Amino acid sequence: MMDFTQTIIYEQPLNELIRVCLRLEQLFSQIDHQVKEASILNTRHTVALIINLLQLLDRPDLKAKLAKELTHQMTVLTRLQESPQIDQIKLLALLKQLSDLSRCFIDSSKKIGHPLREIELLNNLRLHLASPGGGCSFDIPLYHYWLQQSATIRQETLAKWLAQFDNIRMASSLILKLIREGAKAQQKTAEHGFYQELLDPQINLRLIRVSIPLSLPAYPEISIGRHFLSIRFFTPSIEERPVQYLQHLSFWLTHCNS
Repeated sequence: MMDFTQTIIYEQPLNELIRVCLRLEQLFSQIDHQVKEASILNTRHTVALIINLLQLLDRPDLKAKLAKELTHQMTVLTRLQESPQIDQIKLLALLKQLSDLSRCFIDSSKKIGHPLREIELLNNLRLHLASPGGGCSFDIPLYHYWLQQSATIRQETLAKWLAQFDNIRMASSLILKLIREGAKAQQKTAEHGFYQELLDPQINLRLIRVSIPLSLPAYPEISIGRHFLSIRFFTPSIEERPVQYLQHLSFWLTHCNS
């Protein structure tokens, strides 16, 4: 049995919503790291990440897709209400949480983070930070002034801005958690660094996860179509073109379709 504490997990999203959720997960993880420190540099990084969030959440159809996915997860979980192995109190609490989040996205007619889109400073920064080295004092003097304020003032402002993403953060986190935990990993073998399998086109795959030992000098490139899943492993090289890993190797494959 592979020790999952000593593996690298590679994930391949199979639809646009899961791709957005994975990007959100990464952005929120970076934000959590940056806000631990109150330096001006950390504040700059956090503001840049907030602008990245707003850009990622610009899609007008995103709320409808989130509500649909949350409703789907509710349908899946509702089937577990008859199971004696399930903690019904926790299940009901989770169903209510999913319902509240779905309703939140359905009831709102504005884009996620709309109040932040009306802040002039953030709008100006959105333009200037698109340029290398943008956001200097000569670009936006107001930004330079705000960065010189006390750490308390800056942290309070950041907390207020980040609160606008609470619902989308909770929704994307729950969706990924339920999808990941609703599937079981299977051990597979890649012969000469290549693995392929036939897929059932009737199964609604959302995410593919490939886990390999941390000590193995290889990484996967995942290619998936309607009927086939192919995984080709390569020997890593930072400076040269990677070549295919030619030995047999064992890995864990997870089909997430819940």
